[in-house]
Amino acid sequence: MKKIKAYISETRLWVFLAVVLMIIIAVVVIFKKAENAEEIPYEKNRKTVAALEKADISETENALKDLEGQDEQSGSRKEVRDTVELKRAFQNAVILGDSFSESIVEYGFLDTDVVLYKRGLSVGQADDLVDTAVLLRPTAVFFVFGTNDMEICEGDSQKFIEAYRRQIARLKAGLPDAAVYINSILPATKEAVKETPSYAYCGQFNEALQAMCQEDGYTYVDCSFLIEGKDGIYEPDGIHVIKSYYPAWLSYLADTAGL
Repeated sequence: MKKIKAYISETRLWVFLAVVLMIIIAVVVIFKKAENAEEIPYEKNRKTVAALEKADISETENALKDLEGQDEQSGSRKEVRDTVELKRAFQNAVILGDSFSESIVEYGFLDTDVVLYKRGLSVGQADDLVDTAVLLRPTAVFFVFGTNDMEICEGDSQKFIEAYRRQIARLKAGLPDAAVYINSILPATKEAVKETPSYAYCGQFNEALQAMCQEDGYTYVDCSFLIEGKDGIYEPDGIHVIKSYYPAWLSYLADTAGL
């Protein structure tokens, strides 16, 4: 009987020791996993830092510049504003131009107290419009000329620029603090160029406008992207554009001027 009790006691002891050993092993395994879990992100971060140290800083700077450029482009092409928003934006501005600007009023986007125009007008003939603009006291003035000038100036871009500078000087004499924005000339269709060859000078005249703005400190507004890849954007004459162009154009002008 004593032997049996001794055997049972010894068995219990071994079972107890086995359980303790299993608990110790389990604890060791758990702590080991915890250590590995901490080492993994550390090792990953260490490798990342090492890779960054080896990276060419010029490539990083170039990538950042590319992103900034994308932001600027997306920022310059915001959503098209509705008529109410456009009228609010241009309430302290004036647009000077020819029949191209006339359509702004005809379609009801802006009123005649903002858009001053005359059909067939060249910038050299815009004295009356400039005088009226001075009387209105706007903080921003948009010039929209060139289509008629290409024919009137017979392709002479320098003559065109001289007339432009004269009108801007007259405006600034009366409105020295007004911001001046020069709109690019939209190209005519191939069919329109065949009928009126002087329209082929569009690129040359736009380059002259851009150079003038850079030299004199005015803002050149290139709107060519608004018609790129868009079929049916022109009226049958191949010179003027359809109604849907105008809110996009005016929104872009307002965004450019911060209106």
